[in-house]
Amino acid sequence: MDAKNLAVLMQLKKAMDAANPPAIPTPFEPNPEKPQKTGWIVKNCRFCKTTKFRYRAEWVNPPVMCEGCRNERKTRYKPGEGDTLYAETKVFHGGGPGTGRRK
Repeated sequence: MDAKNLAVLMQLKKAMDAANPPAIPTPFEPNPEKPQKTGWIVKNCRFCKTTKFRYRAEWVNPPVMCEGCRNERKTRYKPGEGDTLYAETKVFHGGGPGTGRRK
């Protein structure tokens, strides 16, 4: 690169810098500290949205659903008891997944 090209490039760079001034940084403001939660917290169930339940603020993994929703999701379908989501249930005997034995 010769001196003439270098001079043109430097002149172009100065013109671009003058056209685009650097952005003015905004001052950083940290979020105000929230007071420590203590005692019992009352929240609505995430699933039924109406039932309120309580839990301690100190609990590491607080619950997200009420007792009724929790029991409803825990119980599985038992043959001959209650309704199922499906029109017909079929029980397969023997073999593991992917072994191909189906009767």
